[in-house]
Amino acid sequence: MSAMKFGEISYEDYPELTTNFVTELKSEKLMYNACSGCDEKYFPPRTACTNFHSPGMMEMKPLEETSAVLKAFTIIHFAPDSHADKAPYVVAIGELAGGFRVLAHLTGVTSMPKVGMPLTLKIQQVGPDRAYYKFIKG
Repeated sequence: MSAMKFGEISYEDYPELTTNFVTELKSEKLMYNACSGCDEKYFPPRTACTNFHSPGMMEMKPLEETSAVLKAFTIIHFAPDSHADKAPYVVAIGELAGGFRVLAHLTGVTSMPKVGMPLTLKIQQVGPDRAYYKFIKG
């Protein structure tokens, strides 16, 4: 069984950390990691802490909180070829209750988004081996 791919299009194989992250997405789980030396937290996960720079100190944990507030957004009208059929679309920065700021597509909005509006971070299954996370209104 091959590892699940992140997003809609993939061009290369992933390092172990990303493979683990996208495998959890298939199980409908969002994961972050934290440094055991300083408790700095990262979403999406990264291989090393910016304070300690030690990959061995990073521990994967489930991201329980998915409620967010819209902090900023942009509307993409001229998309790259791989997403041209989806334009225009909204890319948003949402701040989760736990403090993470997440960059993701915002879907399901029928009017202009408003900074401060509530969002929910969701997993979108694209196919049997592909998923990504996105924001929805509410």
